[in-house]
Amino acid sequence: MKTNGSGARARNLLSLACFAALGTTPALAQDQKTGADESKATNLSSITVTGTRISNPNVISPTPVNVLTADDIRATGAVNVGDLLTTLPQLATTFTMGNSSQYIGTAGVQQLDLRNLGPERTLVLVNGRRFVGASAGSTAVDINMIPVEWIERVEIITGGASAVYGADAVTGAVNFILKKNYQGAKLNVQYGTSEHGGFDQKLITLTGGTNFAQNRGNIAVSVEHSNQGSLEFRDRFGHKSYSSIKTPNGPTDTVLFNNAGSYFYTNGGTFSLGKLTDISKRYVFNQDGSVRPQRFDGIYDDAGRCSDCDRLDANQTQELQPRYGRTSLSSVATFDITPEHRLYFEGNYTHVDVKDFRSPAFGTYTITRDNAYISPSLAELMDQNGLDSIYVTRNDVDAGRRGEDTKRNTTRAVFGTNGVIANDWEYDASLNYGVTDETRHNLNNRINDRFAASVDAVRDPATGNIVCRSSIDPGAPNPNADPSHGFVLNPIALGGCIPTSIFGDGAINPAAAQWFNAATTTKSRLTQFVGGSSITNNNLFQMPGDAGAVSLAVGAEFRRETSRQDTDPLDVAGLTFLNAIPPSGGAYDVKEGYIETGVPLLANRPFAKNLSIDAAVRFSDYSTIGHTKAWRWGLDWAIDDNIRLRGTLSSAVRAPNIDELYSGQTQNYFSVTDPCSANQIKNGPNPAVRQANCLALGVPQGWTSTSKATIEGISGSNPHLQPETGRTWTAGMVITPQFLRDFGLTLDYWNIRLTNAISSPGGGDIANQCVDSPGGINNVYCQNAMRDPETNEIVFIRSVAQNISALSTSGIDIGAYYSHALGAGKMRWNINATKVISYVDRPFQDNPEVGYQNNGTLGFPKWKATLGATYTLNNWAFNWNSRYFSRMLRVGNESYESNPMQITPIRAGAGFFNDVRASYSIKNSGWQIYAGITNVFDRDPPVNLFGTGFGSALYDALGRSYYAGFNYKF
Repeated sequence: MKTNGSGARARNLLSLACFAALGTTPALAQDQKTGADESKATNLSSITVTGTRISNPNVISPTPVNVLTADDIRATGAVNVGDLLTTLPQLATTFTMGNSSQYIGTAGVQQLDLRNLGPERTLVLVNGRRFVGASAGSTAVDINMIPVEWIERVEIITGGASAVYGADAVTGAVNFILKKNYQGAKLNVQYGTSEHGGFDQKLITLTGGTNFAQNRGNIAVSVEHSNQGSLEFRDRFGHKSYSSIKTPNGPTDTVLFNNAGSYFYTNGGTFSLGKLTDISKRYVFNQDGSVRPQRFDGIYDDAGRCSDCDRLDANQTQELQPRYGRTSLSSVATFDITPEHRLYFEGNYTHVDVKDFRSPAFGTYTITRDNAYISPSLAELMDQNGLDSIYVTRNDVDAGRRGEDTKRNTTRAVFGTNGVIANDWEYDASLNYGVTDETRHNLNNRINDRFAASVDAVRDPATGNIVCRSSIDPGAPNPNADPSHGFVLNPIALGGCIPTSIFGDGAINPAAAQWFNAATTTKSRLTQFVGGSSITNNNLFQMPGDAGAVSLAVGAEFRRETSRQDTDPLDVAGLTFLNAIPPSGGAYDVKEGYIETGVPLLANRPFAKNLSIDAAVRFSDYSTIGHTKAWRWGLDWAIDDNIRLRGTLSSAVRAPNIDELYSGQTQNYFSVTDPCSANQIKNGPNPAVRQANCLALGVPQGWTSTSKATIEGISGSNPHLQPETGRTWTAGMVITPQFLRDFGLTLDYWNIRLTNAISSPGGGDIANQCVDSPGGINNVYCQNAMRDPETNEIVFIRSVAQNISALSTSGIDIGAYYSHALGAGKMRWNINATKVISYVDRPFQDNPEVGYQNNGTLGFPKWKATLGATYTLNNWAFNWNSRYFSRMLRVGNESYESNPMQITPIRAGAGFFNDVRASYSIKNSGWQIYAGITNVFDRDPPVNLFGTGFGSALYDALGRSYYAGFNYKF
């Protein structure tokens, strides 16, 4: 395509703001500079900031932008790009490979979460365009669907970007720029393994491209396959099992003990003949089904926890990493119709196969005296105590661990054209379609009534054989087929019932388990269609005083999102151990228009080598929530060659997703302590307010609730939700002292406030907030807690998604780089750090008395930083990368302030992990070999944090690992 020097290059960069790429603001900041200044800006845009990871175009940008290049990614040995990105200071470890199995249907999904405000508020783009979501009802992207080898660079905007890129960019946007104009071929093979064994990773990619039609066109194709084995907890950490136990005579209220857990559950079963916490009356089963007193050789408490005792070891059924395989086929193509007009295409297909296992089914089961598997010792014990039945609590490991076998396929295609209209006007137009299909088999999903029938085993009076009671008397009541035990009567015939014992570890009959377990199936499909076009002009007109030219970008976009999830009929009916998730689906569309401009004010003046502003506004019309508007202002002030000041102020919106709107509502039951009961009035944050509001509801003073039952209600989505709104401002400086060559320092303060955030309050919260609101009872909570006008009791609760919460966070980003000669080679140092000043979660925004300062608690470290050092010498390259985050409280700040002696240890230690890599390129051969070590010093996570839960994913649970590989270009 024809260009006309630096002006065309700047125009192309601005057009990227209209869904072709992210680097707009650096281009706008430089448009008015001289040729020498442009050359300098280009050089700055490639300076490294965090080891071999972050380069820094934000040294010329009003909005902070960090860049991760393809070389940076390769230098870490990461098989999946998500493993790397979640280590950056600006991103939280909300979804990593290790903790992705914590929710139903998310195994293997890695999503980005800027500023710890949630993946739904971070927009992920590919080549400046949206990418289809990964999970039913959500637009959040699984970044592992993007092939590692196909990434040219990753750009991270850490300020509000809704005005430029649309909804979801409340905290910023992450843009994956793919390779283009690829020529030649490249093979990459890599293998890695953990020093502790049991975990291998493999990666193989083959990429090739060529020009055609006298170099007017280019086409490139890449095939990539990666996989990793599962890693069991027991293979990495053995039999560690921790629990916090009350210690009345200890140094703190509770102490975290090893070899500890709950004594209410065991794998073989346990029961009590008295109060549950009376250890003198607790029994367990031996493997032969006989009973003995439960062992308590260590400390125990009345919360059901003990050490050195017969207890539940939940960690032994957990996985640290799922088995994961990914195969991607990608292609890009361009063709110049004329020197001024180009066609382009992007295509991607990714297949993911992930399998994970977790804890088995569990429960409390009623066993009657005539059960055929009762041992003589148990029979004697029951007869001595005159018992017709006992309640056995059990972790049913011998029935098989629950798991998910998931196949996830994502297909995406983009067709577009761009070029020059006339003079300085350029255009870009594209169609973007993506679809994600998922089939998930829920393994060892217990059919509750079948299990109940199997456990209710008796002797057949005709044959003397052990059979299911239902086999000889189908109409006989089953003690466990009762809603109060969590079961629903199963209309499916129980013919073929196979009896089983549950007395002792390993007691469950494998044939019975095969009969009452099922692999239920859930299928989902998400689709996304986006059509957009833009026109840009980077030389609209000249400002007075040689300040430079005004830039303009105008565009329009149409987007439609659909989602459908079909749940197995057994699960829908509530007949299995899995949550009763109804089928759901929905769709919405949005029409948008936007405009962005950059205006230079001064150039080459005293104390103003460059002063410019930029502004953007986006108008949206949703089929669900109506009209919204987002805007942004930016200021870039280069005082001289040494100091540059920058800042932005922006508003952002997030529209509710399909899951929040249309996932459906299901019946639920809530345990609620009525706040208007006479004995609860004093427990309100302001008893006078609570009493006044209860009176306003018609509840008389002195009234006492007599309800002992759970309260019926519904929970789920809400089709009447409104958009979340955010306000972000940033202010920073860039220091590039001319006396210190190849050194740069960036400091940026950021502040984000989110209101009308979507959340689903619990039944107790609804009841309490109704009467604790200082503004009276005319609130959303009282509307969702219905009382009987005769009895005054709460009789129905609606716990659905609402716009009721607020979040705010602020902090400082620090970046620095320095390059210098060292011997015959070159040394580069890079630092990237984030200091979080505040993170406040207000679950009820209309009640300022309720708020939680999460900063410094588990998952919210006050400091995160990366330090990188790279030394290059001839064909050698050596990388050392360090990652640090500060220690965190294991309890909330408010809880700690009220009682700093409540638990030992009360803090999780700081993390400091180091990686090293060396590579050698064989001159003029196309070969490069490399090897690396991650977690060089083999640092373990702190006590009871193993990388699978919220917050603990910050730590490396794999231990020291090694990898090696080669690249061959031909």
